[in-house]
Amino acid sequence: MSDQGIAFNADFSLGHRHEELSARGWTVLTADEFADDVVGTLQEFGTIIPQFNGQTAFAITRKPGYEDLPYSQSMNRIGPHTEAPVYGPPPRYLALHCHHQATCGGGHTGLVDGYQFLALLERTEPQLHNWLAETPVEFVATAKPGEAAQRRVKEYILTPTEDGDIFRFSYNQFHYGDVNPSKEDLRQSLVANSSSPLARFAVLGEAYFIEHSTPVLIPDGSLLIWDNWRMIHARSRYTDPARNLTRYWLA
Repeated sequence: MSDQGIAFNADFSLGHRHEELSARGWTVLTADEFADDVVGTLQEFGTIIPQFNGQTAFAITRKPGYEDLPYSQSMNRIGPHTEAPVYGPPPRYLALHCHHQATCGGGHTGLVDGYQFLALLERTEPQLHNWLAETPVEFVATAKPGEAAQRRVKEYILTPTEDGDIFRFSYNQFHYGDVNPSKEDLRQSLVANSSSPLARFAVLGEAYFIEHSTPVLIPDGSLLIWDNWRMIHARSRYTDPARNLTRYWLA
């Protein structure tokens, strides 16, 4: 994933944005396209639902206490993942509304198609692909790093539903046993030196993400929306403490 990212200046209709979202799994709306009515615009894509903290809007900006953690309210890199894999179902779409983007050269949201990654595995790693189809994986999520409350679920990496296939992936889960790992969890990777099928899946997924992901630096005032049942996303490290976004989950 390069550091250049993609800039967006063109003005399109929302119909075109729906088509983009369906075709490639993500789209960016400029400020002119939603005229500051973020909630009203998002409701054209889905129903806004509560997140881990019970709130419908979550601040993605630096907060004290997470300096050493791969957490949304740190400035650290966050590895490839799908959002909220412990939910049944996870949010269908994620949206990030950018109030102030990092100006340090970091803070990109990387995106890659998880369906295409699984299709590649079916061709090149049929034994692993079969294992994934036959073996549910336990996902664990602490609401915030270090807290006691957790959600757990055992689900297949790809879960068919009437509304579409749900793909789940989590760098933090596969490496550290928790979607939001603590400092103690980070001491040892469960993937390093492991020959398990899940460890191989994690390694191949990370490599695929690095090679094929698109880094998006959301412009100030703009809104990034992506299909969370399909796309793997990540965030590059940044150093600008003024970076400020709001995250929404959509059903």
